[in-house]
Amino acid sequence: MDSLFRPLATPLPAHLEPYRFWIWLQTVALRLYVRALKGRGVPFMTVIDHRGTVYLQWIGDAPHEREPDPLAFTWSKAFRLAIGELKSAHPGEHRNRVRLDAGEPSCQMPFSQNYALPGPDP
Repeated sequence: MDSLFRPLATPLPAHLEPYRFWIWLQTVALRLYVRALKGRGVPFMTVIDHRGTVYLQWIGDAPHEREPDPLAFTWSKAFRLAIGELKSAHPGEHRNRVRLDAGEPSCQMPFSQNYALPGPDP
């Protein structure tokens, strides 16, 4: 017997038992789809929801077996140290952070007076 027509591997909940044939038929259709798409012997995973609909979760390598993406972007350790996301490896080191909102403005402009703007150029 071909693995295409094998029975369901997991027992169904009691409310889905009357629909066992239709759920099995959906899994056979998904097995046919995966064989047509990727060929025979490719691992895949299906999921049955509470309504009896069968979904294709993944095809090919399982997500936990895949190699990490070589193009995935991660911030450098120096940048993460600079923004304070990581703690320094040196136990006595601390950074004196500059407060940007502290102190008086460097140029003393009288903002309470109203100034008229010049007219537009002709």
